[in-house]
Amino acid sequence: MAEKIRLQKYLSHAGIASRRASEKLIVAGRVIVNGKTVKDLGTKVDPENDVVQVDNQTVEQADKPFYLMMNKPPKTVCTEHDPQGREKVGDLLPKNIPRIFTIGRLDYHTEGLLLFTNDGGLAQALMKPVNAVAKIYHVKIQGAPDPTIVERFERGVRLEDGTKTKPSPTELLRTTRTNCWYEIILTEGKNRQIHRMFQSLRRNVLKLKRVKYGPLNLGDLDISQHRFLTDNEVRSLYREAGLRLPKRKSSS
Repeated sequence: MAEKIRLQKYLSHAGIASRRASEKLIVAGRVIVNGKTVKDLGTKVDPENDVVQVDNQTVEQADKPFYLMMNKPPKTVCTEHDPQGREKVGDLLPKNIPRIFTIGRLDYHTEGLLLFTNDGGLAQALMKPVNAVAKIYHVKIQGAPDPTIVERFERGVRLEDGTKTKPSPTELLRTTRTNCWYEIILTEGKNRQIHRMFQSLRRNVLKLKRVKYGPLNLGDLDISQHRFLTDNEVRSLYREAGLRLPKRKSSS
């Protein structure tokens, strides 16, 4: 008998969803273990002998890890189910690979670099606040540039809910007759953070694009397109997450 592991970890490693999203599946009563619905987040399973189902579909542990990046188009959602019926990023992925999930999310209108994997351990490590993985965004805002934007963002901004952001290195990239572009580095992931940061200064975000995640750059990947990560890129993500790359891991 194999060592038992928590059910949410089992689902994450199988590429069903992130560990947090897997917990929601369990609480919602959508997970069955050996024919019985379980809702207890403390449930443990034997990966080799127990039969786990999600929405009546048997879960198989992925034999091979997959890692890819997408240039997410705007007006798409990162969730698997959307009550409003909007286009999902998962619809743009190849159909001949195991179920994979996003490492973090981008908002509906936000575009740019989005990572996918079925490697739950790596995904969880990259999203841990203690690792403070840097993400770089290019932001188009309405109106003329203002030096106080850089000053305020680099000190940290008090948001409408009273919380304060971590210092965010910010640089003015370019200006047009009516708008300007900034580059912002975030090391945290508050909901709609950049929009809320600019709203605190009464400025409107017109366009938001993520161009870098940790050591990975979006490069010239076309909008809506994806590519598998190279072995070197996977190794760099493991280093960023403070993990040791298992020898059996491969990038595609």
